[in-house]
Amino acid sequence: MNPPKVNTTAHQSDHVPLKQKIAYSMGVVSDHYANVCLAWIFITPFFVDFLGLGASVVGLALAAARCWDAFTDPLVGRLSDACTSRYGRRRPFIFVGAILTGLLFPVIWMVPETWSTTGTTIYLFVALMLFYSVYSIFSVPYEALGSELTPDYDERSKIFVVRKYVQETFNLGIVWVFPLAAWLGTLAWVGGQTGGVRVVSWIIAAVIIGAGILPALFNVERYQKIAVKEGAGSFKDALRAIVRNKPLLIVIGVICTYLFAIMATANLAYFVNVYYIYEGDILKGASLGGFDGTLRLLFAIAAAATISKITQKIDKHVIMMASVSILIIAFIGIYFTTIPGRPWLSLTMKPLVAIGECGFWVLILSMRADVCDWDEYNTGSRSEGLIAAITNWCNKIAMTLAIAISGFALQYVIQFDSKLPESTKAAIAIQSEIEYNQLSDSEKYLAEGEEPISLGMYTDNLERQAVMQQQAPGTMERMRLLYTLPQIVALLVCLLLLRHYPLTRDKMMEIRQELERRRGVAVES
Repeated sequence: MNPPKVNTTAHQSDHVPLKQKIAYSMGVVSDHYANVCLAWIFITPFFVDFLGLGASVVGLALAAARCWDAFTDPLVGRLSDACTSRYGRRRPFIFVGAILTGLLFPVIWMVPETWSTTGTTIYLFVALMLFYSVYSIFSVPYEALGSELTPDYDERSKIFVVRKYVQETFNLGIVWVFPLAAWLGTLAWVGGQTGGVRVVSWIIAAVIIGAGILPALFNVERYQKIAVKEGAGSFKDALRAIVRNKPLLIVIGVICTYLFAIMATANLAYFVNVYYIYEGDILKGASLGGFDGTLRLLFAIAAAATISKITQKIDKHVIMMASVSILIIAFIGIYFTTIPGRPWLSLTMKPLVAIGECGFWVLILSMRADVCDWDEYNTGSRSEGLIAAITNWCNKIAMTLAIAISGFALQYVIQFDSKLPESTKAAIAIQSEIEYNQLSDSEKYLAEGEEPISLGMYTDNLERQAVMQQQAPGTMERMRLLYTLPQIVALLVCLLLLRHYPLTRDKMMEIRQELERRRGVAVES
């Protein structure tokens, strides 16, 4: 007996207009500016290097906030799944969440520099808890929306290809926000390096709000009527079904494993660039990170274009395995090309990272959308919000552990010590004043480009050079090893998991036929 034919008219309507793809993709710009600028770019330099908190304390604060965030995600996901607003199940949450997230982002960096270590620590814990609470309101419904834009196997990949284009384009801003903050810190009216971060935080807040509300304004929820018809079901039954969902567990396992590795080493990028490669020069180290991100853009865009074509011929998980293999080669290469005083050599493997990560994130998110159909096929109800929430929950538990470990690793395994004795600081202050007064005006401008270097910046560079000199033997080599080894191990685990992923193209076509036979076609509403 031949399987029932799929409604061809429905397939013609599966296409998502480019305007809607771009609008949806702008949500990830908001997400990344909120999350990446906080956890990967600013928090370690600002609170550890500028304000003097211990790396383990900052890691614990961020871990505690992400742990709390992980418990708010299922609540938001369930509320979103059950929402019957005439504006949709996801869009009201996305709109409000983006605005609140943007408004709270600058608050994190407003702690007065004159506060004690205890006061600064308490402020950091409270600010992060509040921030990640409102971040859940935005991020969970936004990720759920991506699974609802189309029922088509290939169109889902195309949506995430466009999202990757948009993400990589706007990532140019992310990779340069720290160099911008460092440069602003040299201006007298800004108030030093902490002031530079605070000024940039307001720019980031505007991006979070402006980009974040666009999916709420322009996207269409195709499954809203179907979800209302099927009913949300009980939370307990939905959760039990998700726990038994093998394809979802594989997808979550792959994402969590890789996220754990990159989050555990994310704070090392700053120290590797500034201290290991440039021996304490913060402006050059920050700029190297900017050049890194700029270089990746072109290769990521080319990879996304290639993926868009080959996914129509090759199953997603097969291309995923190829992408993971490329990343393994790249991180092995990064270990051997990260050498002090050779900044350009350290960039040679980054194109491979861009290509591999593009394939990884485009396809794993498209696969998660397929998993939502598999869940409906087995349970008879749509639970995109809960699936997104559980995925986020597991991801954030992994990131929480990684962040806590990263601070511990930097302080106790690598044993990097960024604090100088007061006697050393006093000697450097005298030395820097003498040397600075001997600089000609042209030498001051030559050192900093358009803006003359200040005495404070000159002193700061000498202090960082002293930090390098006080490190114990083996410290920087341990940093170099931990900068790459966790990713290599994690990616090997991802390869093993992907070998068991069951949702091929043929299987997804079979699932779609059965779902449309049961409850009709998903249409725009």
